[in-house]
Amino acid sequence: MKLNSYFVPALLALLLHGAVFFVLADVWFDQEKEVRRVPRHVSAQIVDLKTVTTQADKKRQADAAKRKAAEQARQKKVAEEKRKKAAAEKKRKQEIAKKQAAEKKRKEQAAKKAAEEKKRKQEIARKKEAEKKRKAEEAKRKAEAKRQKELAAKKAAEKKAAEDARKKAEAERKRKEQERIAAEKKRKAEDEARRKAAAEKARQDALAVAMAEEEALLAEEEGRQTAQSYESYVRDLISSNWRRSASARNGMVVELSIHLLPSGEVDDAYVSKSSGDDRFDRDAVRAVMKAERFPELQKLDPVVFDRYYRKFTMIFRPEDLRR
Repeated sequence: MKLNSYFVPALLALLLHGAVFFVLADVWFDQEKEVRRVPRHVSAQIVDLKTVTTQADKKRQADAAKRKAAEQARQKKVAEEKRKKAAAEKKRKQEIAKKQAAEKKRKEQAAKKAAEEKKRKQEIARKKEAEKKRKAEEAKRKAEAKRQKELAAKKAAEKKAAEDARKKAEAERKRKEQERIAAEKKRKAEDEARRKAAAEKARQDALAVAMAEEEALLAEEEGRQTAQSYESYVRDLISSNWRRSASARNGMVVELSIHLLPSGEVDDAYVSKSSGDDRFDRDAVRAVMKAERFPELQKLDPVVFDRYYRKFTMIFRPEDLRR
């Protein structure tokens, strides 16, 4: 028997003894007081802890026996239900197996019958195919004989037509040859006349081109000289706005690309080849932008302006600058 099975009875006995002790202590310690108390009727009973524990154990054992009997009955009932279900399941599976076996046998018989029917139909189809092939070969043989006969007739007709065509073509060739000879004589005469005319025209064109090239060269040279006459004007105007910076050193070279408008105004200026000194480069660009406008360039021919000053480059060196 486990120790905790005595806990509840022992606790009850302890509480009962405590209550008795409390009542007795109250009576003993209050005898010296003059106040009269109403007597209390205390009923005390001595409890045998061993007897109480034994009865509780018996009751607990009886309850446990009932619970065990009930659990055994429940388990027996569950086991019986499982057995019945297992038996029913086994019977159901046997019936299913029996039906499946019957279905399998039926399918096998049906498959066998279908295979025999398929074989019979294949045999019939094979015979039909053989007959069809024989008829096709017979028809092919007859068609080939007919084709050969028609081919022979066609070749004979083509041979006759070819001979007729050859004779006709020979006559046509002779006629065309005569026409060709006459046309050739006419063409040669016309070619000779065209050659002479073309030679004369080529001579005239060459003379005109030479004169035009000469005039263009003269005009270009004149334009170049005119443009060069304004170069010092442009450089002087830019130099007047250019100041030597502290970082400038002899030997530095900066190349600027300058864009002008037809009015002579500065449209843009940027470094196309740097000197390696950013400040020196910026001073050169600033000088061009400060010049703002070159009014004298409006006197140039528009073609000369577009060729030489619409977009041009200038090279600047520190030794060319003023302090």
